[in-house]
Amino acid sequence: MAKEHLIPITNGKGSKELSNGNYTVSANVNGYDNSTILPLEQEITQDINEYSFTISAAGTLTLHVSDDGTDVGVPIEGAVFYRCDSSGATYGDPITTDVDGNAIFNFVPYSDTNAPIIYFKQIQSDGEHDFNAELQNTTLDTETKTLEIMNQTAAERQINLTDANYSGLPIEEGNITLTA
Repeated sequence: MAKEHLIPITNGKGSKELSNGNYTVSANVNGYDNSTILPLEQEITQDINEYSFTISAAGTLTLHVSDDGTDVGVPIEGAVFYRCDSSGATYGDPITTDVDGNAIFNFVPYSDTNAPIIYFKQIQSDGEHDFNAELQNTTLDTETKTLEIMNQTAAERQINLTDANYSGLPIEEGNITLTA
């Protein structure tokens, strides 16, 4: 008779005393497609005490970025986001908004009950708009969700250029380039 060994996972880790042998692997993870657990079979062997598994989700989170945080505002192209954990550590490649202002995170967890929290943060805008760099979060109780994000127009700044040798003498013409 087969014996099941339930291994609770918290923050990606769990442990259990297991004998050497071959095991069939299954998962029960809220918000994920449990049939995608890999590997499906695992051999536990002497002298190896750490094993890793992966699982996929099928949800889609769209962050729509505009100048007023609504679906009718002017879309912001070039805003950059990362998927994060609850401490703000980033994972995966950056996701950048397209010409329609959409940054699309594919393969995020969703569930109609007790949906897992999805953390993200914005690290850049288009250079002409301000943004919230704080860690943000949401949940998906359906397979797709669009979240409206505001990147308001940056404040206009007064830039002065004067002669270094003649205090206060304004430079009549020229350019200054600020590179972020």
